[in-house]
Amino acid sequence: MAISPEILCESSPRIFFSRLEKICGAARDVFLMNPQWTATQREEAEILIRKYAENATSESGKIFIASGGSGGKVRFVAHTSETLEASARALSVALKLPAGTPLNCFACLPPWHISGLMPWVRSRVCGGALFVAENGSFREAGALPDFRKTADEFWMNSLVPTQLRRLLARRDGAAWLGQFDFILLGGARVPADLIAQARAENLNIGIGYGMTETASLVALWRPENGETLAGTPLLHAKFFISGNPGRIEIEAASLGETLSDAGTVLPNPGGRFLTNDEGFSDENGRLIVLGRADRYINSGGEKVDPAIVENALRAAGATDTLVVGEPDAEWGERVVALVRVPVPADLLPHVRQRLPAWMVPKRIVPVPALPFDGKGKLDRAKLAELLQS
Repeated sequence: MAISPEILCESSPRIFFSRLEKICGAARDVFLMNPQWTATQREEAEILIRKYAENATSESGKIFIASGGSGGKVRFVAHTSETLEASARALSVALKLPAGTPLNCFACLPPWHISGLMPWVRSRVCGGALFVAENGSFREAGALPDFRKTADEFWMNSLVPTQLRRLLARRDGAAWLGQFDFILLGGARVPADLIAQARAENLNIGIGYGMTETASLVALWRPENGETLAGTPLLHAKFFISGNPGRIEIEAASLGETLSDAGTVLPNPGGRFLTNDEGFSDENGRLIVLGRADRYINSGGEKVDPAIVENALRAAGATDTLVVGEPDAEWGERVVALVRVPVPADLLPHVRQRLPAWMVPKRIVPVPALPFDGKGKLDRAKLAELLQS
């Protein structure tokens, strides 16, 4: 017997959370839709929802959260109240909150993404208040919202790097951010200069490693971990490294399940999720993420890790950079570096002293900003445009 899952597609975060509260209270299956999707993306989502409705025999209160994946095609990950709650409680433990201390959350990310949904989950699970910002872009110059009532409250905020940079550029931004007891940054590309700026303002920050499939973070970097972004695993998660170089596998109480193209929910093989990230565990048990497996550049048979080249460019004076491969008739791919202006005049000579010849960028592309979207993910269309220009 087919079912009729709820479809939640609201541009107003306050209305979104209000409707979600009622749907979850009724134990209905719900699909979270992005109101900013194109017609094609919405059609992809509706086809998947229709197939799921035809296959499912009963509703179990699943929350289907969209994940675009590296290929850009709409996918859904099925979570339950148990997987979401496991993620929230693990973060509460990592923050060393005394038992019974409410975790109050400021919500300013799109709630149809896992990063924007989790503040709602954390506040519910940990007995705290939820402040919902209707406009979390922080582009406008108006007054920043008052959210704090008493000095002894514990408040956290979840931001992507773009939001943090905009706030720190405001005259009143650093003081406002200082009201938060903890600021969680998205783990996708937090530039070193932004980390340094936040620490100079004495902001208590952390960088989470996680994804939609893991209900947000499963490892957390704190400043005491040093310059290497090594995340300490949260208590609900275990990491395994497979292959050489090592692909990261995750075992966690917060693991969701992927909705297949056929509309069926696929369990994780062996209870583990195989990521597309490469990394290793250090002697202290911390997870070090080297980068995505699909980012490697093959130039003339030599395998180039873009992260190594990016670190060398920054050490040579580049403010921020993105290293990619582009087609080359002779070498298959050549190494190209997008560098945020101003570009140091002696950048390449310094890099040549640090790297073997096959790793040195064959082209430097000065750019006003790197091609990452508001969530810190690579905008491939913008990247192609910058490379062509």
